[in-house]
Amino acid sequence: MIPSVTLVTPTRNRAHTIGRAIRSVLAQTHALWELVVIDDASTDDTANVVASFRDPRIRYVRLDEQAGPTGAKNRGFDEAKGPWIGVLDDDDELVPRALQKLLDVTRRIPRVDAISCNCVDSRTGRFTGHGFDHDRYLTVPLALGHARGEHWGIFHQRILGDRRFDPNIPGHEAHLWYRIHDGALWYYLHEGLRVYHREGRDRLSLGDDYALYRQIFDRDPDLLRLYARWSKKAFVRFVRVAAFEFLRAGDREHLDLAIAALEEAGMRALPMTLRGLGSIRRQSIVRRGPERLERP
Repeated sequence: MIPSVTLVTPTRNRAHTIGRAIRSVLAQTHALWELVVIDDASTDDTANVVASFRDPRIRYVRLDEQAGPTGAKNRGFDEAKGPWIGVLDDDDELVPRALQKLLDVTRRIPRVDAISCNCVDSRTGRFTGHGFDHDRYLTVPLALGHARGEHWGIFHQRILGDRRFDPNIPGHEAHLWYRIHDGALWYYLHEGLRVYHREGRDRLSLGDDYALYRQIFDRDPDLLRLYARWSKKAFVRFVRVAAFEFLRAGDREHLDLAIAALEEAGMRALPMTLRGLGSIRRQSIVRRGPERLERP
């Protein structure tokens, strides 16, 4: 039987937490699901922990070579059989009615493409997502302007299509989510359906901010034009942070690209400020060597 929803759980060396995530899926009141565990070349007891759950709805896929968090998610998307997909981190858990609550929305709104919800902090019991206080429809500009913190949700295969994360840009995840939700019929359910565990988080390092922004400018320049279309405020915030990372690293080439992006979008004062700071930065390199500046 084809599952109504596929949950993708990428993992690496998390034998001590993945059992909790799996048990929360097994406890779902909606039973027509599949859980695809993508083992990113773990060297611990992850395989045996997953194998101990003898349920045919759980599929274990081991990668022989480490692909990183985004590469593992991509493989999970390729493996998904359900029309709806969600990504469940290997140290988090779902409340028992999570899938039922989300899929109930698909019956009320048959054309819905994506459904988001809030999360609950495991330590405080409080919502981890902020910006919305009631059920409502969402758009990418609205989410960029108001949503903060940790949210969760599921999306339909039709809006994902063949789009995937770029595994060469570690940490470059939110931007795929924005792309697939752009123009989608997207609904937010103001309920905490995922338990977010902050304690002992030891996920793989996603690389420093400078490397991330440099890769985005080099490999995904269309993202800047999308940000400018979605939200001028979010665009300025994104490029400004990138520019200061380039400035701190003494990377004049990418700093100039950031300034050019701001000017192309009609921003004037900020590029002038960055040019002035860039001049100070170049003088500091000449005088003291290329030590890193503190973030302004």
